[in-house]
Amino acid sequence: MYNILKYDRKFKISLASLMLIVLILFSLFILRVINITLNKKGADNLVYIQLLNSSMPVIKETYYDEQSYAENKTTISSLALEAVNLNILDWVDYRIPLLKDSNSNNVSMFTPLKLYSKTISKTNTKNETKKIKSLKAKPAYNPSLKKTLNQGKPEILLYHTHTTESYLPCKQDSTNNNSNVVAIGIELEKELEKNYGISVIHDKTIHSIQYDNSYYRSAETVKTYLKKYGDFKLIIDLHRDSMGNAKKNNFLVNMNNENVAKIMFTTAQNNPHYKENLKVVNSLNTKSAELFPEFCRGIYTHKRGKNAFNQTLNKNSILIEVGSEGNTIDEAKASSKYIARLIAEILNK
Repeated sequence: MYNILKYDRKFKISLASLMLIVLILFSLFILRVINITLNKKGADNLVYIQLLNSSMPVIKETYYDEQSYAENKTTISSLALEAVNLNILDWVDYRIPLLKDSNSNNVSMFTPLKLYSKTISKTNTKNETKKIKSLKAKPAYNPSLKKTLNQGKPEILLYHTHTTESYLPCKQDSTNNNSNVVAIGIELEKELEKNYGISVIHDKTIHSIQYDNSYYRSAETVKTYLKKYGDFKLIIDLHRDSMGNAKKNNFLVNMNNENVAKIMFTTAQNNPHYKENLKVVNSLNTKSAELFPEFCRGIYTHKRGKNAFNQTLNKNSILIEVGSEGNTIDEAKASSKYIARLIAEILNK
């Protein structure tokens, strides 16, 4: 009997010790999660929204709509991996056929998610940038595509739903138009007008001070211009993507001996113009692969986008993501001349 009681006491002590260790480890994990979450700025803090929505459904229905954060790459699962210093690296595109163009043998593709080829690395290399090999690419500028500029007939409307999305060395969100996506828009406008004779209206309105309703505010801006000008050959909502747990090199390519931020097109299926929108971005994506291999990361299609990313407003509406918060402003600006070339290839031929 004595031995049984002695064994039972040892078992209880061991169990209590184990529970204490688990509690300490869990507490440390929670503290790290909180610390990482607090360091996520503005639009990148989707985790906070997800936690609120799961724990307080009334708030979900009234205030916080996850569709507003559809482009965001930071989720509860990715945050948990980051908290234990495990990052998903070396992502590869997972592409599936979506829509076959009746006038072409090409099948349109989209990237609904990213899979990883080397599973998990225990090294936090989120901001690591290794020297990348310069890829063979056509020159950015093609003088044969230049035409006479007609400022009286704007062909492109350029705007920014998330106007404050910024690049290094600036913080992730800034109203400084020398550091955020507006700066990329300014460069793109110059390239299109000066080098290709394509007239651009560039709207710099800040739509994202209150992030959740950004698309509704930018939709009103687009409607105002459509009412005034009737139509545009292209309506571009220019954004900056979010890295999530990816490495910077996923968003960087070296072309013509220059580091350039990669681009990606985003579409939404909850949209009556979806097929027309997809046809436009598919032509740009195909041309990019032909002229500038690896410059474009592909087409990312959401089943439901907030306000369908305003693509319900016009059949020629597109959304372009330029780089991520891990790219420098110079890398993002360098993308503008390549984007301009792609647009000119479509509009000026």
